[in-house]
Amino acid sequence: MTVDPLHDLMHAPDLARPRWRESFYFKFWDFNHQLGGDSTIGYRPARGHSGSLNIIWGRELPTLVASELDHAPDHAVPHPAGGLSYEPVEPFGPWRLRFDGRLNDGGSAVGCDPRAVRAADSSSVPVSYDLLFTPEQPAHIYRENPAWDGLFDGHVDEVGRVTGTLTVDGTTYEIDARGCKDHSWGQRDWARPHGWRWADLLFPEGPEASLWRATFDGDEWLQDGAIYAGGEADPLTSFAERATFAPRDRAPRPQRWSFDLQSARHAITGEAELLRVIPLRFPMRDEHGTAMTAWIDRCLYASTTTDGRHGAGTVEFQSRVPLSGDAPPAPTA
Repeated sequence: MTVDPLHDLMHAPDLARPRWRESFYFKFWDFNHQLGGDSTIGYRPARGHSGSLNIIWGRELPTLVASELDHAPDHAVPHPAGGLSYEPVEPFGPWRLRFDGRLNDGGSAVGCDPRAVRAADSSSVPVSYDLLFTPEQPAHIYRENPAWDGLFDGHVDEVGRVTGTLTVDGTTYEIDARGCKDHSWGQRDWARPHGWRWADLLFPEGPEASLWRATFDGDEWLQDGAIYAGGEADPLTSFAERATFAPRDRAPRPQRWSFDLQSARHAITGEAELLRVIPLRFPMRDEHGTAMTAWIDRCLYASTTTDGRHGAGTVEFQSRVPLSGDAPPAPTA
């Protein structure tokens, strides 16, 4: 399916919905250096502000992370936020990603110190990068479905190559990585879903994949996504998963994840070890007015498929966690 190039740019906001948000996400993994990044800028035009989350992590690097709020004077172009900027070279073509600032050290354990997920402080690490994301397969736009309301009105995924330089605390890496880009717009209400799985599956050679699966009632699941190979974005026809969890205060931590993705012409099946887990937590009230926490574990993983390919990527486990007592593991589908 050909996607209108206008969907790669900023959309006319719906100011009547205060939670209407335009979001861009870029993720990459360099298989040579065994390190990568995960960043996002989101814009809330009704409030006139933007927010960023920026992560650098790797097998030999600690989890470096910071989140920042910034001001967005208008909603015409992607404005920088927290020292992070995204610049489209052309719609559904290359995008330039730049950052020059500091990120907090969340440690080298699997579980990131949650205190690191804040604005960078004086003990943070200097990080800079100048990267170019170049898509190598057609974009995949999610099918129109009003049931997604609460997460987005529209959603487009791409996969491709990321090249450039990354400098961490004085050490510079020449990056030649696999990467993905996510662009969503519409109402973004983290309190509505009972759980979601949002993932990208990257490999030195295709096929690769992206997907989002969510439940708004804890029972039925919506899903969309694609497997990318051979010059096409082949929509998913089925997705199955299993997950194991490790003990953690308040909510079990994701530990291992298995996946089985099928499209009309491709399949990706394998097992993933979660190397790093960053807990992102937001106060919320459920549909009954009960105060809870919207708990999002953003995870870096390394995977092996049944056909012997070694991959990497990110996967998110979202759930609702009560303010007291033990929470069950994040829902799986």
